[in-house]
Amino acid sequence: MEATELPNIFVIGIFLMFGGSAYALARYLKLPRVTLLVLSGLVVGPSVLDLVPDQIVELFPTVAYIALSMIAFRLGETFIDFDLLRQGPATLAVSLGKTIVAAAFVFAAAFWVTQNMVLSLLLAGLAPASAPAATLDVISETQAKGPLTNAIVSVLALDNILGVTLFSIVLVTTETIVGKGEPTREILSGVWDIGGAFLLGMAIGWPMARLAGRLKAGKPSLLEITGFVLLCAGLAYELQVSYLLACIVLGATVAKNRAQPKKNIFLTLEDVSEPFLVIFFLLAGCELNLSALQTLGIIGIAYVVARCLGFVVGGGVASWLVKMEPIVRNNIGWCLFPQAGVALGLAVSTLDIFPEPGKFLVTIIVSTTVVFELFGPSVTRWRLFKAKEAAEAAEAGDLENVPFVQKSK
Repeated sequence: MEATELPNIFVIGIFLMFGGSAYALARYLKLPRVTLLVLSGLVVGPSVLDLVPDQIVELFPTVAYIALSMIAFRLGETFIDFDLLRQGPATLAVSLGKTIVAAAFVFAAAFWVTQNMVLSLLLAGLAPASAPAATLDVISETQAKGPLTNAIVSVLALDNILGVTLFSIVLVTTETIVGKGEPTREILSGVWDIGGAFLLGMAIGWPMARLAGRLKAGKPSLLEITGFVLLCAGLAYELQVSYLLACIVLGATVAKNRAQPKKNIFLTLEDVSEPFLVIFFLLAGCELNLSALQTLGIIGIAYVVARCLGFVVGGGVASWLVKMEPIVRNNIGWCLFPQAGVALGLAVSTLDIFPEPGKFLVTIIVSTTVVFELFGPSVTRWRLFKAKEAAEAAEAGDLENVPFVQKSK
């Protein structure tokens, strides 16, 4: 029997067992766990050894949808102790600064290389998109705590809102420039994508906060929490609104509701999300194509450099303007480099409108995703240790308080 004929359930079991030992191995190799998982997926995937059955690799879109929905919901936990009036403006300013400066730098670099207005605008619209799953996994693995960590998580929660908004604006602008489509229809579509996600998240979040945990007072079950999150993500798909944004709003609505102890809800989902995250990162590696690096070229290198520089400059300047701590100003932009599924999904959505530029755009994003997913988490880990916010508990063998590790209740 060849490796590719192995029962799918056996392969999934191997994935989960490897994920369970990834913490120790990653610490030994001085790598973030997410990078180790993505690299491992790359090695066993079609690009190198081709050991994973096609049926398993084809599960990636579904697993990614579930895993990212759970991550988005958990970003809502940020708002439990978040003072919107006191902290909100500063967090919004940092996220806006990072978004606008990165988009401007990427547009300038892309237009300088290609002299193509449409492609440059589309790349600029994709630049701010981040990969919350990879960044949060590094934070959890290193047990990071402090002002920088709090700022990272808060900015991640706003990034998807601003990213979807910016891309919708860019798409309308490019269609107007080339005379395609109806600007009014595209504007309304963008408004629905964002506004509908807000309405859906709040509509499901309100009953979730009151009903979850009623069977056993204060102890929400895995079935209840998972059911609500996947219901929100599934309805977002059917209603054609941003599922990430809807799940963030769902989590924020639960976090700000005073109906019951809210930490239990997020801790419960943390347990159930672990297998999905391990499979997600491994399959993300399987999806990476080493041959894509051959097509990186000057435009790809310009995109990587301009995006990273925009994050560092934009995040740092915005943090300085709103008088955030020096530790945040010096590190926030460095910690947000990872980029994956969200950007690729937005890039694919341009194919119907701009077939030729869209194909080139997807090629660029696929090739740069390989770069960002491999070095981005390592940069985040480096800056958290540099800021002295990464704990050493995991290295000492104390996994009791490490997120994504099963804990006794």
